Amino acid sequence: MKTFQGYYSYETPDHIQGADITVTNKRIEIHLKDAHGNPRIVHWYWENVVRGEERPGGCVLHHTGLPLQTLIVPNGEFAAEVDVQMKKKRRNFPTAWVTFFTTGLIILGLIVAAFVWIVPWLAGKAANALPVEYEVSMGEEAYKSLIAEYKILPKQTEQVNKFYKQMGVKSPYPIQITVVDFDQTNAFAVPGGHIVVYSGLLKRMQHPEELAALLAHESSHVNLRHTTRSLMQSLGTFTAVSLIFGDVTGIGAVLVENASSLKNLEYSRRLEKEADLNGLSMLKNQEIPGNGFVLLFKTLGQGGGSAPSEWLSSHPDLERRAEYVQEKLSNPEPAVPAPLKATWDQIRAGLK
Repeated sequence: MKTFQGYYSYETPDHIQGADITVTNKRIEIHLKDAHGNPRIVHWYWENVVRGEERPGGCVLHHTGLPLQTLIVPNGEFAAEVDVQMKKKRRNFPTAWVTFFTTGLIILGLIVAAFVWIVPWLAGKAANALPVEYEVSMGEEAYKSLIAEYKILPKQTEQVNKFYKQMGVKSPYPIQITVVDFDQTNAFAVPGGHIVVYSGLLKRMQHPEELAALLAHESSHVNLRHTTRSLMQSLGTFTAVSLIFGDVTGIGAVLVENASSLKNLEYSRRLEKEADLNGLSMLKNQEIPGNGFVLLFKTLGQGGGSAPSEWLSSHPDLERRAEYVQEKLSNPEPAVPAPLKATWDQIRAGLK
């Protein structure tokens, strides 16, 4: 490593002193002596070095930033070495920006990944941590906010609730079904126990087993807290922040404000399968034929009519679901209990 002779100034040209200068691929090293004659070294890294005025047989360099630092080296060989390093700097400049951009993308990716994995985890933790009483109260407020936009069918509501009670399934929640006059094939669950069924869906069903399967499926979403968890997950950032600060009442208020999103709430495939198989188990325990799931999926998959299937859009992959349900069916399947058949006939007659 060759040493060059030059002059170094700090702040003003008046503060100038002789210096021994060496050059490396990373930096310029300026060897000085302080006021007491003790050696010291000033390092200039190439990314902070800029050219000054042109000088024949040498060069003038400056260090970026304040205070102003200047280096004068009256040596052509040093100037040539500076040219080499400055060209490397220009070549590396785009690379530095690429590195910066790439780093930014990585950070953004980590943030996205955090919300993809952490928010669902937090939503699950929050849903499981809520007392049943609070979830019921929260769901009641959401239901009141939501149901005002519909026309309730009192007779069909009474009959479908009678049908559900005759199924004899158990739940830690006070399951209440409301039938509304709406020509769409849709049904959805509200946290805490409310289930809303559209008249359009009831009209398309042909068998009492289908209604049993639908109610078992939607009540499973309630019992397994899928509805609460998925709604919290859809609120994402707010849920995470509220949990960090322990504000579960804030979560409840926002759930009420966003109650309309329950109509088209989407569940993951894992949660759908859990609700299907849990519902199937509920029906088996009460000796109700589980093939109602297959019949329901077939009815929804056939389409037709002027009413769009909102339930189908938020509960996809019907063929695969029918396959794993069929694998679990009893052979032979039990007959539909007579009380359910009688109540089903009343429901169908009232909708004609």
